Amino acid sequence: MVDSQVFSRDPTARLACGLLAVNGTALPGLDAEYAAHFQLRRKVYVDQTGQLAESELQDDGTDRDADDARSVTFGVFENHRDGVRVLGVSRLILRGEDRPLPIEEFCPDVFSPGELTARCVEVSRVIARHESAPMQDVVQWHLFALMLAYIANHGLERTFAIIEPWLERHLKGVIAIDRIGEPRYVEHYLDVNLPIEIDIPASAERVDDRNSGFIDRYRATEPAMSYFGTVSRGSYRERAA
Repeated sequence: MVDSQVFSRDPTARLACGLLAVNGTALPGLDAEYAAHFQLRRKVYVDQTGQLAESELQDDGTDRDADDARSVTFGVFENHRDGVRVLGVSRLILRGEDRPLPIEEFCPDVFSPGELTARCVEVSRVIARHESAPMQDVVQWHLFALMLAYIANHGLERTFAIIEPWLERHLKGVIAIDRIGEPRYVEHYLDVNLPIEIDIPASAERVDDRNSGFIDRYRATEPAMSYFGTVSRGSYRERAA
């Protein structure tokens, strides 16, 4: 839950989706939402999956790291009868001129010197959580649409990720990916991971086939939030009361 006014522009919408922060700074009016996104990351990657060590947490209990200062962060929020809930988050780490992406550090055998440009990016910290499996699936589609829209709007280039081997099959049913290296134990993530590259044109086509118009809508409204669905009348009245 988050103390949020994110639905003030559309009080009856079910979901609010969009950018939360750029280079570690929350967009105006989204400080609470950005802070909540860090709490969700900690609950998943430290408390639930154990992919990050508790010793790596900041003093405030979040998993904020140096890459957040060069990332674009996205969020999906639900207008729930009990308040606003953060359901999904993700970030795109921007390579820049002088700092390699995490995938280059953890999988140095995958790339040749000078192969990647400053406009390459890495998908990171993707989380979709909901007690309803269909809604969790919807949140996931929104997160990918948000990232694909941002990549298109800003002329970003090759896009990578490091994932657990079990996740590879699932992602292939959602977006277009190619394995670019063998699985290996990554100390930072306390698990076996493998490097992948995301085929952006093919992935955008898949997302549009599944959710026609999501990407174009996000491209048109950036950096503002986009709103989807409608809460049940009973739930809204209960909250308003």
